[in-house]
Amino acid sequence: MLNGTLVRDSEGVPVPLDDGLVRGDGVFEGLRFYDRVPRTPELHLARLVRSGAGTGIPVDVDRLRREMASFADATTNATCGVRLILTRGGHVIWREEPFAVYPDGESLYPVANRVTPLLVGVKTLSYAANMRALRMAKEAGADDALCYRVDDRVILEGPTTAFGWMEGDTLVFPPLDTGVLDSITRRLAMEAVPSTTREMAIDDLASVDGAFLMSSYQEFVPVHTVQGIATFDISAPAVQQMAATVNAHIRRQVAPVTMTA
Repeated sequence: MLNGTLVRDSEGVPVPLDDGLVRGDGVFEGLRFYDRVPRTPELHLARLVRSGAGTGIPVDVDRLRREMASFADATTNATCGVRLILTRGGHVIWREEPFAVYPDGESLYPVANRVTPLLVGVKTLSYAANMRALRMAKEAGADDALCYRVDDRVILEGPTTAFGWMEGDTLVFPPLDTGVLDSITRRLAMEAVPSTTREMAIDDLASVDGAFLMSSYQEFVPVHTVQGIATFDISAPAVQQMAATVNAHIRRQVAPVTMTA
């Protein structure tokens, strides 16, 4: 029964209700299209392959390249977010999505969390905890959440974003071995400016020179508040320069899908 209407198997179901969706057993990627051209498509496909390997879900990259090119021509908005989903049952779903823009920076709400060891480095559909953290942030009046490790308060990441902070002119990230995702936007930021990684407790954020949230959809956005922890001057020249440098590098990665790559 779907939305109150009984549907027989012989009639076909308009939503692919396989175990991938019923149990959150699938993998995905989120891309951004710029004027119908994706950013870093090959990096996203390569990470999807890694996620597939980590969950035992096969990934047909050639098929996905063809479908990505077709979907880019079909989106309602030329610049948009695009979610690619592969389910355990073999369904491939492309979905156009809006994304938020934060010209005045973002406010974050701190949320304690634990990384699931079996899913480290894998983008699966099992995002219930992430979405719970995001709802908690919205209920607290923040734009997004910042997760930290429940046992020692070490900074992790946002529910759907990577997080970094400034120490002087250096951009610092949590190490990947804390269990955070190997974010493609984070990688691009590390290419653009002097960067390093180290663990830091969320309570020490008040001593840093700025903070940023980043994702394929949002690009690289300054943070002005981590509620109850720290506030940052996002108009500071060093913050503005870092944001401009990283975002310029991000936009240089927009490239057509390579059908023979």
